Amino acid sequence: MVKHWRVNREEKYEIVENWFLKDLEMIDGKEADTDNPHFDMHFHKVYNMEAYSCASKYTFARTISKLNAMYLKKDLKIVNFDETYLNDDLIWSSSNRDCLVLIKICFYASNLLCLSLCPLS
Repeated sequence: MVKHWRVNREEKYEIVENWFLKDLEMIDGKEADTDNPHFDMHFHKVYNMEAYSCASKYTFARTISKLNAMYLKKDLKIVNFDETYLNDDLIWSSSNRDCLVLIKICFYASNLLCLSLCPLS
């Protein structure tokens, strides 16, 4: 866990507490249907956490899941997260018309348009 604060224009970070991944039992996103940066991490004790944003909460959960799959291969429960955003491959199969999917499609379309307008020399 990292504590973050600002002193004038300088940002400071301090490691307050750390845990082993093998001790993590569950990550609870609390509410999968709302834009909420709060989540719980279950070790021998439950720790209430707040990410910088909902997107960073999902990035954190994806990273923990990938690290677990790569190194520990244990059954790690990740609950109350939208499964579509936990798996990078599933982002395009979202059934709800989410803004993130639309932005990603527009980004790729604008890149293709820009590349098609570039003169070849």
